[in-house]
Amino acid sequence: MPNNKRLSEKKNRGPADKKSIFMTITGFAAGFALSLAAGNSVLFSVCCAIAFAAVFRFLPVFAEKRKKKKELKLYEIDMADYLIGVSLLMSSGMTVWESLRRALAGADLGRPLYRDIEMLFEGIDAGKYGDPVEAFEELASECGSPAVSTLTAAIVQNYKKGSGEIAALLRDLSLTARNNRKYICMKLADEATTLLLIPSTLILVALIVLLVAPAVMTLTEL
Repeated sequence: MPNNKRLSEKKNRGPADKKSIFMTITGFAAGFALSLAAGNSVLFSVCCAIAFAAVFRFLPVFAEKRKKKKELKLYEIDMADYLIGVSLLMSSGMTVWESLRRALAGADLGRPLYRDIEMLFEGIDAGKYGDPVEAFEELASECGSPAVSTLTAAIVQNYKKGSGEIAALLRDLSLTARNNRKYICMKLADEATTLLLIPSTLILVALIVLLVAPAVMTLTEL
C-alpha cells in the first residue's frame, strides 16, 4: 500500500509540474510582450518578464493551497450532519459499517467529505483495502482533516468494545462537530466582511487619484 501511494503521488506530481512550467513560460512571454508594447527597453522588459514569470509560477500553488484550505473547512462543516446520521442509524440497530455507508444516502457527493467516504466504500467493495479500519486510516492520513482523524480514531479504538459504546461516542462527537461548525461559520462570516472592504478601499483610492491627479498635473505644468 505505501508503494502504491508513492506511485500515485508521482503521477499527480507530473501534471502539476507541467502546469507550473507552462504558467512560467506564459508569464514570461506576457510580461515581456506587455513591457515592450509599453515602450520600455529590452533589459527592463526582461526584468518585467522575470517578475511576471515568478508570479505566474506560484499562482497554481496558491490556488491549490486555497482549494485545500476550503476543503478542510467543508470537512468540518459536514461532519456534524454525517455523524448525527450515523448515530441515528446505529440506534436503530445497524452495525457501524452499515451506518457509515447508509448515512451517505441522499448526501451531496460533490462535497469533499461525502465524496471521499463514498470512494472509500467503493475501494472496500473492490478489495483495495485489507479491512475498513485500514481504509479510514488511509483516508485520515491523505485528507489531513482533524474531523476525519477524530472519526477514524473513534472507530479504531472503540470498534472492538461494542456498537453501543461507539454509538454513544459518535453522538458526543456530533455535538463537538456542531460546535466546531458554528465557530467555522462565524469565522467565514468575519472573513467575508473583511473581503467586502477591499472593493470599498479600491474605490476610495481611485477617487483620491482622480482628485489629486489634476492638481499634480497643474503643478507640473507651472
